[in-house]
Amino acid sequence: MNKIKIYPILIILLVVLATFNFSCSWFNDNDEDGVDDTLVEIIDQDVINNSGDGGYEAGDYKIPAELVYNDKSDDFLIDKLYPIGWSKDGKFAYIVEPADEGSGFYLFELIVFDMVNNKTIWSWKIDETEEGDLETTWKENYEHFKESLNKYELVQQDDFKIEKGKTSFKGNEYQIVLDTKTKTEPDFGFDVIKELKISIESPEIGLKEIYNHKENDFSMLVGAFVPGYMLSPNSGRIVVICQMERWGYEGPPNVVFFELIGSDLLRGFNANTGS
Repeated sequence: MNKIKIYPILIILLVVLATFNFSCSWFNDNDEDGVDDTLVEIIDQDVINNSGDGGYEAGDYKIPAELVYNDKSDDFLIDKLYPIGWSKDGKFAYIVEPADEGSGFYLFELIVFDMVNNKTIWSWKIDETEEGDLETTWKENYEHFKESLNKYELVQQDDFKIEKGKTSFKGNEYQIVLDTKTKTEPDFGFDVIKELKISIESPEIGLKEIYNHKENDFSMLVGAFVPGYMLSPNSGRIVVICQMERWGYEGPPNVVFFELIGSDLLRGFNANTGS
């Protein structure tokens, strides 16, 4: 009689053990065979690009050095660029001193740029003044600058330089391509850029257009050039520098200024059009 009672218990135990073994086997198969390694890499990169790790510690900043991005002569008015640093979630901070086209004022702007969405998320401009310079402006407003830069978790980099030519990331090679279309301006008799495109080409993952400018009544662009790029040390992102030349307000001297374009180096590429 006791043996008869034991049999149902043994059968239940065998069923439970069999179910447990099947479940473990199912999960192990999915871990080993059911996941695309490339997809995991892209997802991991996206996490790095769009979220901090919670380990940021507020710090101090020093006056940044100028990054010379042009090779124009003294016959041009040139915007100056002073890179500051990067955040782990895809932000980039810099100072620009816009060229003065005759106003007589000192011009200064500190910018926090979102490389993910290619837009300014915070900026500070100096009030119009006939006297001013980078060092004085920095020192007089340092506490405000420090507070804002720490708010966006920006870490200063000391050794900025313009990278040129091809670059690579996670086994992929990249080349920056600039395309322009011009037309003759009938009122002035010289060629202006009516459309400008910048793309990143990768033989491994394809093509991605990262910038498109179309002419408007106030553009008067007569030249464009990509002197190089800067690579973020944190997140697999690139900041491309596009140097542009604009016809002066009342004719020469022309103005040379820059446009910064951020891009992820893994996401958004069209494999069907890659070279």
